[in-house]
Amino acid sequence: MNRREFAVALFVLASVAAVTVGIGAVALAVDNPEAGEDRTATIDDDGSIAAVHEAGVTGENVSVGVLDVTGFDQDAIDGEIAGSETFGDGQSVDGGDRHGTATAMTVARTAPDAELYLATFETPDDYASALDWMLERDVDVIVTPVAYAGTLGDGTASLDRATRDAVDRGAVVVAPTGNFAAGHWYGEYEPTDEGLHEFEVGPLNEVHGPPGRAEFWLASDAPGDYTLELHRLEDDETELVARSVAHRNESQRLTVQLDDDRYAIAVRGPDGAEVDGDVIDGDGNEIRVATTTHALADARPERSIPSPAAAPGVIGVGAIDPTTGEVEPFSGRGPTADGRLGVYVVAPSSQPTDGGPFVGTSASAAYVGGVAALVVDVGPELEPDEVRWTLASTAGSQNGVDTRAGHGRVDPAAAIAEAAERSDRNDE
Repeated sequence: MNRREFAVALFVLASVAAVTVGIGAVALAVDNPEAGEDRTATIDDDGSIAAVHEAGVTGENVSVGVLDVTGFDQDAIDGEIAGSETFGDGQSVDGGDRHGTATAMTVARTAPDAELYLATFETPDDYASALDWMLERDVDVIVTPVAYAGTLGDGTASLDRATRDAVDRGAVVVAPTGNFAAGHWYGEYEPTDEGLHEFEVGPLNEVHGPPGRAEFWLASDAPGDYTLELHRLEDDETELVARSVAHRNESQRLTVQLDDDRYAIAVRGPDGAEVDGDVIDGDGNEIRVATTTHALADARPERSIPSPAAAPGVIGVGAIDPTTGEVEPFSGRGPTADGRLGVYVVAPSSQPTDGGPFVGTSASAAYVGGVAALVVDVGPELEPDEVRWTLASTAGSQNGVDTRAGHGRVDPAAAIAEAAERSDRNDE
């Protein structure tokens, strides 16, 4: 197909996509990442993507890297796997974990002829090494379906620096904005006389959600001075049941099994002791509490962007309800701690895979990563910032640009048509 024929096909598919976007939906029961409750979600079969594929845009001659902390069931992934590697001592790249597998499946469904490079990592250094490995193989698009909340979200953490370096070296990097919004609090430390932070609801911020595994993160600009505490609530009494431990000297992590009781978290900081004539009370320091397993009674969804989505130049992807188009309550919100948008675009929170629905901002990011590969397919000379802006400028938004939905919902057909026009202009 020559460029003129291709442009005509793109015009037709853009018109078709406008009609088919709401057709052929199937209802599936999926888990809600917000608080353990179930819901029935309608998952669009994505007629616009089918139309794009029919026009000959399938990700051919494009490579996509998927970098996760979990492994991949490579036999289950319907795509060309050009390479795979394990970095660090964590999960092997050949493991069968559903998260990594579902991410790669979603990319392969969206860009079926793209080459896939799969990698797992454990530490920030491993993450940087995995990015280097992909860049050495000239990978065009990198999807990192991970969300680390043990930072203040200003884009300066080690994961963020490595990610920004990958963008500067020519890769399009796509990352989820995380599922922390309903379990997130960010603000200044305000100590009580007992050395506990005073939330708006008091020093104890009640935890909402089911019994079972719970994980909480605490970040601050003085990480060694603060700890998280978990308290059991019973009538007018409280019982301290767990404290956080340091995580790589940059944050605090608390992982625990919850019984069918009431619980609350507390942040303990400097106790006001006098050191060399100065009173150390931590008043005014920035702190951040985040959990994806539960919700908090006093939550602040804003500034809930994790790493590496907080890195400058990354396409941070939020999640929308596939039936209503509304931003999911769990989807991370901007701005970043240093004032950038944080959420660049949004996409449906539930993606179909052979193993069942894949739900959350990682699913949204995997889908957008596939769409980015299609954009690169028709505009191989576009720089990462141009790919990013192509997705943003063609996204559908009802409320303008904001920190909840960014530039709006990704529109594959419109993005690809715009990429073709940009490519034409660059050739002139």
